[in-house]
Amino acid sequence: MNLSDVLRPTVQVNLWASLGYGLVLLLIPDVFCDLLDAEAINTAWLRTIGAALLGTNVLGSWLWLQSPELNMGRVQFATAGLEALAMSLSLVLSEFTAQNLWMVQASVVLAWLVTVGLWAGTQEATYNQSTA
Repeated sequence: MNLSDVLRPTVQVNLWASLGYGLVLLLIPDVFCDLLDAEAINTAWLRTIGAALLGTNVLGSWLWLQSPELNMGRVQFATAGLEALAMSLSLVLSEFTAQNLWMVQASVVLAWLVTVGLWAGTQEATYNQSTA
């Protein structure tokens, strides 16, 4: 099994995980803070992140699943990688106020796994194989 074999399932994980996180962050950020046992200081940022997840990750993943394409694969990979990097940096810098830090750590691990799985979507050969 090579990396392109996990690409479609990874895009599906990206879609569904982002849909869940995005809807919760956009619609009920206080509940998210309660789950993490974190201070709900500025939930406006959480709503903004939720909207971005829905727009880029969910819509982008759905479009890619409808018609796999190199540039959309690159967008999905870059977005996932930047999100994973940002969350990792915030974790290392102790910027999260959550008492249930394991939930943040699990989200960071998931973000990196999705990023690795999306790598095949950035390779032209992945799309040439599927048309051959």
